[in-house]
Amino acid sequence: MFTIIIATHDRPLLLKRTLESLIAQTCQDFNVIIVSDTAGYLPPYQELTQLDGRFDYVIRRSGKNGPAASRNLGLAFAEGEYILFLDDDDTYRPGHLAALKARLLRDKPELLFCDFQVQNEDRTAYPPTALSTQSISIADVSFDSIYVRNRIPNSCVAYRRDVLAGVRNEADLILYEDWDFLLAAMHGRKLHHLATDGVVIHKSQATAPENMRRGNSQDDKIVEVMLQLYRKHPAPNMATRQARQALLASAGVVLDLAYF
Repeated sequence: MFTIIIATHDRPLLLKRTLESLIAQTCQDFNVIIVSDTAGYLPPYQELTQLDGRFDYVIRRSGKNGPAASRNLGLAFAEGEYILFLDDDDTYRPGHLAALKARLLRDKPELLFCDFQVQNEDRTAYPPTALSTQSISIADVSFDSIYVRNRIPNSCVAYRRDVLAGVRNEADLILYEDWDFLLAAMHGRKLHHLATDGVVIHKSQATAPENMRRGNSQDDKIVEVMLQLYRKHPAPNMATRQARQALLASAGVVLDLAYF
């Protein structure tokens, strides 16, 4: 049913927690592809043993670091009917895949997204200490709204595999490669929502070392990359163009409507 692709980068203990959440799933109709972008990757043998028959590949790829290229390599081997991307520091609650499967079997939607929980935590020791947990509903996200900004975490989308024919992650993007990927997959498709919060997005302090290699250290590039994506994925209607303009204006960036 599912192929779960996990891109990982030097976070072996957090990856172990992610795999433990897969081991605990009440639905075991999945296989896992783990792709590391570092030479020092050591597979989590104990957890993989418990996933015997449900992981096909553990790959250490060459090239520059970053999740986009790792996810693309995973896609090249994916065979499940639905493709899921799971970040190496996020987890699923035990009934998540069962809830997804029950919904997906009803009418085989092309793209399905779900709600989630955010767990703030202290990662100075292992296992991390949970500080707070909040359920987040994104039921109000619409097809058009994603052309303005993306509020759907990467770990919350189920892609029917045929939808991803020719769709790949842009490895040259500094930020928002998951947003770009979702927009590309959405072209000509329908988006469906499932009201379940079985995905847990784990967050540590923005200034923590594990966060500085990604978006938190690239705040000065946000507008530049947003405009790049706006040009790449034209707004589907005038209302969306105006919403794009208003969003950037609220951040102090005033541009003519022709930019959107």
